[in-house]
Amino acid sequence: LTFPNGPAGVKQIREELVARYPTTFPKYLANYGTPNHGTKKYSAAGWSQFYAEYQGPRVRVFEIQLEGPINERWPTRSHEALFGSLAPTMDNAQAILRRFASRAFRRPVADDELKVLTDFVQRRRAAGDAPLAALKAGFQAVLCSPNFLYLQENPGALDDYALASRLSYFLWSSLPDEPLLALAAKTELHKLETLTAQTRRMLADPRARAFTENFTARWLALYKLGSMPPSPKEHRNYYVDNLEPAMRRETQMFFQRVLTENLPIANFLNADFTFVNSSLARLYGIAGVKGMEFRQVTLTDPHRGGLLGQASVLTVSANGIDTSPVIRGIWVSENLLGKRPPPPPPDVKPLEPDIRGATTIREQLKKHREIATCNECHHKIDPLGFALESFDPIGAWRTRYGRARDTSALPVDPSGQLPDGQEFADIVGFKKILAAREDQFAHCLTEKLLAYSMGRTLETADRPHIDRIVADSKTKGNGLQDLVLLVVQSRPFRTK
Repeated sequence: LTFPNGPAGVKQIREELVARYPTTFPKYLANYGTPNHGTKKYSAAGWSQFYAEYQGPRVRVFEIQLEGPINERWPTRSHEALFGSLAPTMDNAQAILRRFASRAFRRPVADDELKVLTDFVQRRRAAGDAPLAALKAGFQAVLCSPNFLYLQENPGALDDYALASRLSYFLWSSLPDEPLLALAAKTELHKLETLTAQTRRMLADPRARAFTENFTARWLALYKLGSMPPSPKEHRNYYVDNLEPAMRRETQMFFQRVLTENLPIANFLNADFTFVNSSLARLYGIAGVKGMEFRQVTLTDPHRGGLLGQASVLTVSANGIDTSPVIRGIWVSENLLGKRPPPPPPDVKPLEPDIRGATTIREQLKKHREIATCNECHHKIDPLGFALESFDPIGAWRTRYGRARDTSALPVDPSGQLPDGQEFADIVGFKKILAAREDQFAHCLTEKLLAYSMGRTLETADRPHIDRIVADSKTKGNGLQDLVLLVVQSRPFRTK
């Protein structure tokens, strides 16, 4: 058996079993369960004694046998990918290498490149390698080549093969397929109507799920999910209900629906639907959802709509133990408003949370802002994070800090005032303010998409193109799929 979060969860279960069934574990209790032996109860001997008396179900593996390889067909798919219909002989070496290198380089291999590869394979054969071993060495040489490891893009307008690769890695995170390469061979792909049609085709393909998964991982920092796991003691449901993959899946399915149906990007700021399974439904307080299968639900709780109500975002913007309006405020500023705050001054100590619970984070930040150099940024950042304080480190709703049943805990105050004077009482009011800033959000999302699509940071020269994309998207209704199409059609995407 394995338990989420490692031995800590096992220890907790073990102690619960011992407390519930003391007559089953007399020797364990006598030697390892008393206060005098508290430092020894997690020792190897303690584990051994516990399992010696344990009478419940367990999994024991006595033997594992492996048989294979079992090929349902010959040649196998992997063999065909390497050699096609050709036999792996030296007579076929040039044809095999041409086919493999052209696929790996995502363009026809040049004659001089092919000669280098062929000569290398011939030398390996002359040195005593069998034909198959010599050809494998040739494959390795191809896969070590910069032409395979990097996208080859010359300055200026991209040629059709480079454009095919850029488009394919943008939407599929993989090399171009045959239709794209065929259009590139005919120098048809660079034409806007062809490029647009291929983009639509690729977005409709199941392989476009890679775009959803990888772009949301970078844009929303979902790749950090699980890097700072919550405390098993305070958030046991995170592990029992397997919430981490469920959180990620909700956001991916939400993004995918907005993309596939070309819904307005305003849904990222607020929406009346999301996707949950029974685990997430329990976290959100949504009734009537059973089973681990995800399904779309209509939201009646106004706190939950949009990205800021999703547990994935709320978890990656916390540290697993407590929440910080500063960290969450920076997340909102960078990922929704497109503003990257400067780093804190080197002579200012980081804010330490009051673990006694005697003061709220709001009170501590108020004192922190008395430092002039800190106030310059914190009066812009902190209110954005205050709006999210009603969500705990894994995104559950709360009205007080500390344990849910602790009536003596300090109350949460999710109100705030932005630098321009706009005030909000809670997350609902804050989302209304964000909705009024849809143009700013559109600029932010366009920048994220364009940078991701090109694989480089944006420059000052890109700004007019971003403004044009945002303006054109607005005239089309601000649909997400339209925005992706406009990014692909833009001059920065089609040039280097």
